[in-house]
Amino acid sequence: MNDKKILAILNEFEPAEAAYRKLYLATPYDNIPPSRNWDDFVTEYKKNMKSPVEIPTEPISDIAVYFYESQFFSPQTLIPREPSPNAFEMVYPPVANSECVIFKHLRYLPVFDHALEFVKLVYVLQGSSSFNLNGKTYQLPAGSLIVVGPDTVQSFFAPHDEDLVLNIIMRTSSFEKMFLPLLMESNELSDYFWQMLYEKDFSSILLFHCSNNREIRHLVLQLYYESQLNHNHSLLIINSYVLLLFAQLIRNHIKDVQKISGADSTRNTAKLFQYITANKATITLGKAAAHFGLSQGYLSRYIKSRTGYSFSALVQRLRLKEAAYLLINSGLSVEEIVYQVGYTDVSNFYRVFKEAYQMTPGEFRSLYS
Repeated sequence: MNDKKILAILNEFEPAEAAYRKLYLATPYDNIPPSRNWDDFVTEYKKNMKSPVEIPTEPISDIAVYFYESQFFSPQTLIPREPSPNAFEMVYPPVANSECVIFKHLRYLPVFDHALEFVKLVYVLQGSSSFNLNGKTYQLPAGSLIVVGPDTVQSFFAPHDEDLVLNIIMRTSSFEKMFLPLLMESNELSDYFWQMLYEKDFSSILLFHCSNNREIRHLVLQLYYESQLNHNHSLLIINSYVLLLFAQLIRNHIKDVQKISGADSTRNTAKLFQYITANKATITLGKAAAHFGLSQGYLSRYIKSRTGYSFSALVQRLRLKEAAYLLINSGLSVEEIVYQVGYTDVSNFYRVFKEAYQMTPGEFRSLYS
């Protein structure tokens, strides 16, 4: 479908948007501070009410202080985890078993602070939007693209008919393997994702200014359209679109990317993650320390302070992720996988794998392949 037709579909008002619009036109709530729940918003709204209007007693759309992967993605995951105890039914059930889900941010939705268990890209397609973070508000014109990591409390507001904002969300649990080519690049974006995946308390957010990039606009529209299809090959196409989107950001916008929150990027940390990943089958602490010109003691303490993992635990985590991926996506025997990811003792691999996934490699392959 061409971009104009997709845009026409997106401009149509969803029922929830129409209901929020009615509330907003009766009493604009631009100046109400970010709320944590519907009752708090209603209390503030009534204080400022200008025209009588019926206020729903329950939220018009899904509102929560935290959203879980299990609410947006179908159950099968690349790296399975225990279901989140506080998650409930799926908010936007994906059409395909995808690593990405794309949906429109509701216009006139009041500002609700929330955090996510997953990675989110937000693209302002037309009009504008305001972005709230750490008590500050940033005005985002059309063409702005923000990358938000997990557990970052933030909110968006799009209070005009012409505002169109799209959310592209991706599982953190499978991001590393699905987009490994991107992670092995050497640039600000790949550094950001490595730190997002492995550093403790990482909360930086990247803002790209892409107003003149028609290719990014086209990719986002086609990504949205493909996500609405019930097609056997949608997963492959969606992942390809996401990689192309990242490639455009790297090629044309990496030099002027803006970091608007969190600590400065520590490029050496990202380089360390890249090196361990590329050499995880034969890596040792001594080899890594020698490669970076550091003592083994310093490197060990540095990794522990930045990631919360010991060197050996970090390497084991990376090896197990690789093994889980190969069990699902290759025809290699378990023994071949064991040696490919760097284990020399098959029985030891079975033990650590079962500790991590509560099942044997064979049971894992049968369940998720």
